[in-house]
Amino acid sequence: MKNSLTPEFRKSAPKNLKIIERSDSLYHYARVVSNTRFGSQPSAIVYCRNAKDVKYCIDYCKEENFDFRIRSGGHQHEGMCSANDVMIIDLSEINKIEKVPEKSDQAWIPSGMQLETVYSELGITNQTIPGGGCQSVNVGGLTQGGGWGYSIRKFGFTCDNVLEVEMILPDGNIELVSEMNHPDIFWALKGGGGGNFGVVTRFRFQLSELTPKVTNFALSWTKRADIEYVISTFMNLHTKTGDEELNPALSSSCTMILADPNKEKEKRKLGPGEHSLVDGRMGGQFYGSKEKLVKLLRESYPELNITKKSFSILKQVPKEQAKGDDIKTKTGLPLAPKSSLHRHQAVIADFLNPTSSYQLSEYVETVCADRDFRILPTAPASTCDRPHPHKISSSFPKKFSETDNEKMTKDIYDFMAKSCYYSDVNKYMSFHCLGGAIRKNPENRVFAFSDKPYMLQIQCWWDDISNAFTNETRNTEYVNWVEEFKTYLSPATEGSFINFVDYHLVDNPSTPEGKLELLEIYYGKEKLHMLRKIKTKHDQKELFKFKMSIPPFDK
Repeated sequence: MKNSLTPEFRKSAPKNLKIIERSDSLYHYARVVSNTRFGSQPSAIVYCRNAKDVKYCIDYCKEENFDFRIRSGGHQHEGMCSANDVMIIDLSEINKIEKVPEKSDQAWIPSGMQLETVYSELGITNQTIPGGGCQSVNVGGLTQGGGWGYSIRKFGFTCDNVLEVEMILPDGNIELVSEMNHPDIFWALKGGGGGNFGVVTRFRFQLSELTPKVTNFALSWTKRADIEYVISTFMNLHTKTGDEELNPALSSSCTMILADPNKEKEKRKLGPGEHSLVDGRMGGQFYGSKEKLVKLLRESYPELNITKKSFSILKQVPKEQAKGDDIKTKTGLPLAPKSSLHRHQAVIADFLNPTSSYQLSEYVETVCADRDFRILPTAPASTCDRPHPHKISSSFPKKFSETDNEKMTKDIYDFMAKSCYYSDVNKYMSFHCLGGAIRKNPENRVFAFSDKPYMLQIQCWWDDISNAFTNETRNTEYVNWVEEFKTYLSPATEGSFINFVDYHLVDNPSTPEGKLELLEIYYGKEKLHMLRKIKTKHDQKELFKFKMSIPPFDK
């Protein structure tokens, strides 16, 4: 493979195509991806503005045998949207929403647009898509991986709401792909992960109308008994089906987070063998009023005696507040009002993805006292604000009876409490709801775990330093914490979610056999076979290839 662009690439490039190479002063800014554990040095970053720009790049790479990667927003947790000596085809400047003529409930939304902008602009007309909670994420990678968010139980995954895509196929053609044209590729794009079958530049979405009232909320607890009750009850509620199923208007998640052991130490004592305090949080979104949400939560968690005063956050968006005013955005739409749904969602995401407000004091304890805390940076104030080094890993419960859920909750709390708290890192476990719309028509998407009631995600984020590559020793220590946690839970868990990707679920993922073993964990045996058949049909020569790309069958 070549590792530098030929002069002809610039000479023949479409007008206004932005090309950043190693000699450019913006190179070290442009090469950064969301996970700064990965400091890949690509040959060039090319910012495309439309499908024709992307086609130009693909055709060049194909002709010159030049390796490339696709980057919508750079949030691939294992850094696979970049690599050394490749061309990054960046889609972040394809960023204008276009409503479909005579279809007010449909819109073309580009891969390169951030969710914050999508929510804000669609909110003007009281509409939304069921996207993720982290609003700095771009649409392209989220949707092709499936897309979990706080509308999931009502409207499904983000990909469930896609009607058609504009994309550049491996043969170089720009096509509109749907159930009517290349239906196999269309299915593969709904949860198969980005960068496998071509480059999606735009999605035609079926938009969802916001009900007259939508409420975002957050609650928190510090007592172990309360935390274990909330988490196990959360699991049990999402296990129920049929007439007993939890109202799908509610989508939520919970977290157990390591907290400063010196915080409120007179009130909260560590148990035997514990090194850290654990706090519990729950938050989410309800399609309905504050009053109906409080009633539902009181009925669902009866031991908590929840009232309006119980909430850390309780924000409702009436329909009339979503009309905007005369101020215009760059796309010509009026700005959403200050009390808008997307801002409430951002607050909930930061509440559940812990902030550095917890990192208040030095922690000295025999087992964990191996650092000078005065020189450590502060942990991230948000996981969504800018790039940070991090490691995550997701899974699903093998069994989920009430007994299984209670044991899972207790085991997770025990592991958390016996972990070491440090001021520069946020360590936590997230519990993501499933069920509701996810149980409908699972054959229409790649996601192989539609029968699961909830999903687990181990998360570890450190260093509140923008666009800096972190110390490798500390990288290793925090990655090892995630590895130990998932090994600890492995007897009770299975599978993984491609949006919450972890490359190291098998011993040898870089070998052909290890790669197939890894991909089967994400897609299941049957759906991986289907994906490989599609890859073989449309990209036998693997023009689109990276560490976890779908491999074709040998002819």
